[in-house]
Amino acid sequence: MLRVWTYLLVIVLLATINSCSQQTDNKTDESAYKKSIHKDKLTQSIIVQRLPSFFVESNTDTAFLYTTKVSKNVGDFVELSIQEIAAKKGNIERKPSEYHTANYTSQQDISSSTRLIRIVFDNDIFNNTDYYYTNGVVIELLVPTAKLSPLSKLLLGIKGAAIDLYGFSIKQNIYTPTNPDIAEISIGDRPFSAFLTIGQIRESYNLKNNFTIKSGLNFGVLGPASMGSVVQSSIHNIEPVGWNNQIKNNVVINYSVEIEKGIVSTPHFEFNITGGGNIGTIFNKLKGGIYLRTGNFTPIIRGLFSNSARTSNKSAFQYWFFVSGSTNIVFYDATLQGGLFSKTNSYIIQNKDINRLVLNLSVGFALYYKNVGLEMQNFYLSPEFKNAYDFRWGRIKLIFKI
Repeated sequence: MLRVWTYLLVIVLLATINSCSQQTDNKTDESAYKKSIHKDKLTQSIIVQRLPSFFVESNTDTAFLYTTKVSKNVGDFVELSIQEIAAKKGNIERKPSEYHTANYTSQQDISSSTRLIRIVFDNDIFNNTDYYYTNGVVIELLVPTAKLSPLSKLLLGIKGAAIDLYGFSIKQNIYTPTNPDIAEISIGDRPFSAFLTIGQIRESYNLKNNFTIKSGLNFGVLGPASMGSVVQSSIHNIEPVGWNNQIKNNVVINYSVEIEKGIVSTPHFEFNITGGGNIGTIFNKLKGGIYLRTGNFTPIIRGLFSNSARTSNKSAFQYWFFVSGSTNIVFYDATLQGGLFSKTNSYIIQNKDINRLVLNLSVGFALYYKNVGLEMQNFYLSPEFKNAYDFRWGRIKLIFKI
């Protein structure tokens, strides 16, 4: 019996000792664990303080606050200055946007800064003839201040046009019969006539729709006051004596409109349809036709200001060959039939003898470089009245940017 109780007492004692040992070990492990955590956090804090701020992630559960100071920036890691970095080009391809191609701000700058002189000289001597439309001169000055003229309000244009140009013009046309060196009237031939006008012009360009409107309003005189005989006498060695029979003085008021619509427009080929007309005391006509050209140019726009009108054609050198044709419906022509306000002419073409449909064809070449342009053109005109000849004449046009 005593052995039994002794055995039980030993078991209880061993169990108690084991329990105390486990509690001590647990406390020791817990203490070591806390020390380990504290050590890890301390290490993390030290590491965080040494790293730049862009390597550290924000953690809202961090049990302690810390601060850091970055002593270096990106510039310290790159051996280039800011200016040198900005000058570097990347490998990303930059494609011009459609809006940039039709930069209306720069086009409006063209409207407000373009200053051009255009001189047109027509003469039949280029075709070895000396009759009918024998000489013509047009001088045009395009300047922004022309828009301030009260007459500019009367000129037809495009509302909100990308490019809108205004200017002034002076024009003289001279017409003679087939033999201008005889004093007698040549019945059945063209009468002597000439007119001189001054006026205002407008050119509007809608680049988005490849559409152009050109208009003009002219005032002047038809008859001896236009000095046609003086000009021709200064050109010819033999003075034309038939000018005594020319159409008498009349007031000239004439309004003209030309419309052009691009059907095919590329930097190297263009096909347009054209239309227009004249109304007034010297010409009453309607016309329609086509215009084709091929070369290197800015579509729709023709002239020196076109170099900066579209970014698709930056070259200062432009050239093209062109062909044009139109059919004219003639209602009245004072250079043939006399002025509306005078019935005392020595000789005119009667209304019944006027050809109402007249064909006009031309071919030519244009060359533009920087501030100078040159166009050379040759015309064909079908007979304008009964028993008349068809007719040819040449044209030289000079353009200067000022």
